[in-house]
Amino acid sequence: MATTLNRVVEDIAPLASEEQREATRAAISQILSDTAQVALRLPGGEEYRLDGDELRALRAIALARANGQRVSVISHDVILSPQQAAELLGVSRPMVYRFIERGDLTATRVGTHWRLLTADVLALAERRTRLADGVDTGLDHVAQAMTSSRQGTAAKDGAKESWRAATPEQKEASLERVRRRTRGRRQ
Repeated sequence: MATTLNRVVEDIAPLASEEQREATRAAISQILSDTAQVALRLPGGEEYRLDGDELRALRAIALARANGQRVSVISHDVILSPQQAAELLGVSRPMVYRFIERGDLTATRVGTHWRLLTADVLALAERRTRLADGVDTGLDHVAQAMTSSRQGTAAKDGAKESWRAATPEQKEASLERVRRRTRGRRQ
């Protein structure tokens, strides 16, 4: 059974001074080599050697802190409320309900409340990031085609080619943006 959010999230503040950040960056650059081995010395003198995944996670945390970022570590099996999912996704709570209604996000009713697994929320965040990157790439192709020397025909061909190459999710996201812009102009 998953636990509540506040018992399994670890919030880690960024490093306070630039000297600490520089020292951390220097240590990370040494650890980044594939041959680096990191071990923890336990109170009894025994050593625990970190495996590749643990080392990768620690490097990511240290690098984020060295860059002045706050870090949160959360288990994938934590159950979230829609508000917590919204905060994790960087969207509004009503948008989380729309994701649930559209089937983009799996949720379970517990009494009158919706509950979501962190793993599902993170998977949606990853899909949305890939989708946005794909749409941005398509728009870049269109912009490049429009500024080329053959603006008229080349722009249309480039746009058609980008549209054909887009995934169904990318096409839907692009159409949704057009719908929103059109609604905004009508109001």
